Amino acid sequence: MSEENSFKTISGDETTVQIGDHKGIETPFFAPEIKNWQNDLHVTLDYREALDDHNPIIVPAWDWPRLREKNSILQRKGEDETPTGKKEVEELEKDHPLIHYFPPELLAYRGKTNILRKYLLKRDKESKSDFKSALQDGDPERAIEELPKLTRPFIRSNLNPILNDFNIRKETVSNTGEDPEEIWKSLPDTHYDGFYRQIANEAMERSSAVVVPPVPQIQRYDGDLITAVCKANAKMSKFARRDGESRAYFHLYLHYTSFSDSHGDERDTASRALKILRSEVERGDYAGIAVTIYKGEEVFESSTPPRVGTFFENLGSFAEEQALPVICPRSEWLGFWATDSGVDGFSSLYNGSWVYRSGGAVDDVDQYGYTMVPSESRSLKLRSDDGKGIEDHIADEGLSGLDALPDEPPKPPSDFDPNNGLQSRYGTPFYYRRQFGKPQKLNHIWEARQVRSGDSPTARGRLEDSQNGYVEFDEES
Repeated sequence: MSEENSFKTISGDETTVQIGDHKGIETPFFAPEIKNWQNDLHVTLDYREALDDHNPIIVPAWDWPRLREKNSILQRKGEDETPTGKKEVEELEKDHPLIHYFPPELLAYRGKTNILRKYLLKRDKESKSDFKSALQDGDPERAIEELPKLTRPFIRSNLNPILNDFNIRKETVSNTGEDPEEIWKSLPDTHYDGFYRQIANEAMERSSAVVVPPVPQIQRYDGDLITAVCKANAKMSKFARRDGESRAYFHLYLHYTSFSDSHGDERDTASRALKILRSEVERGDYAGIAVTIYKGEEVFESSTPPRVGTFFENLGSFAEEQALPVICPRSEWLGFWATDSGVDGFSSLYNGSWVYRSGGAVDDVDQYGYTMVPSESRSLKLRSDDGKGIEDHIADEGLSGLDALPDEPPKPPSDFDPNNGLQSRYGTPFYYRRQFGKPQKLNHIWEARQVRSGDSPTARGRLEDSQNGYVEFDEES
C-alpha cells in the first residue's frame, strides 16, 4: 500500500473508514447490493431514510450506467407529480459511496454463460440484436465479437445455455469446453485493458466510487491461478484512480471449501491465499480489501468456526496495519459474524441469493421469495408448512427493525388474481417483493447499528442468541 494513503482510522473502540470521497463511515456497516432497477434501485431510492449517513451501496459494475438511466427510474415522481428520478439518483451518488462490483461467479462457472451474455449486452440494444442474428446465421465467432475481449473465451467455453435461450440446435455450434480457471491463467494482458479500463472509467465518473474487480475463484491452491488473481487486481489498480489516488480494492474470491483442504502441516487454501494478499497489498496501491466467499452459507459445513475465525482475524489485523477497510460482498450473516474480527462492512443482494441466478420459482409461495426477520437473524418464506413463516409474524405484531421500514405488507392494489388466496392478501409476488420483502433486507443496517451502539456488544453474541441457520459457534472460536 502507498504510504500516503490511509483509509481507516481507529480511535479507542470506534473505527471509521473512508470509501471514495466519503470519510468517517462508522463500522460495522451493511452495504445493500443493487442488481436491477425493477426492484432493487427503486427500493433503495424509496427507503433512503433507512440508510446510514454515507452508507456504502454496492452497484453492478459495467451495468450501473444503464440502470441509472432507465426511464422507469428517471420518471419517478414526487408528491406533487413532478419528475424526481434523475435528482434522486444524483443525490444517491453524491451522498453515498458506490462500490462498483462485477459479479465474479459469471466468470467462474461454465453454466453461467447465458447470464454473462445477458449482463454484458443489455446495455447495447444493437450489439444484443447483432449477437442473436449472427448465432442464428450459424456464425458464433461474429456473435462473440460483440462482447468485450476478456469475456469471449468464457462465452466460447459453453454456448449451450445461450443456444437454448434462442432455440438454436446445439449441433450447429461447438464449445471449447475450457475450464474458467484455465481461461484466467492464459488471458493476454491486452484483454484486460478494454474491459477493466471501461469499468474503471465509468466508476470514476461518479463523485464517490471504488471498484472491486472480477477475479478468478480460488478453490484449490494453484500457483498459476494465484498469479492470475494478482494480475487482475493489479490491472484494476492501474485503471481505477482519481486525482492520482487508488480507488481499486484488492479482491479475493474464495470457494467455501478453500477453508477445509489442509493436509498435515500444509495450511488450507484460504490461509495460503491470504498470505499472497498480504504481499500484494503491501507492495501495491489499493484503497481497500474485498473478500467474497462463494456460497458462504456453506462454509461451516466444510470447515470449523475456529479455522474460519482465524482467517478473518488475520485478515482484520493486516487491514488494520495497512489502514485499509475490509468488505465482504455477498456475505449476509457470515459477514456480520466476521465483523467481530475486523471486517468493516458486509453485504447482501436484496433477494438474499449468494449469486446471480436465472429462472424463477414455480410454486405460488416460492414466488414471494424469502423475507428477513431481523429479530431472529434469518429469512423465511411467506408461508411454511413445517414451521413459522412471515405470515405468522404478521399475524403477531409484524416485523421489528428500522422505523423507516414497514412492519407488515401494505394492502394490495386491484391487479391481483381474486381466485389466488395469496394475491388477495398480499398482491402479486412482484408487488409484495417490491413493497415489503426486499425492503426488509435493509434491516441488516439495524443489526450493524445495534453493534455500533453497544446494544448488542458483539455480532457473534447477537447471532448466538438468534435462530440463524448456518452461522456456527465453537468454544475455541
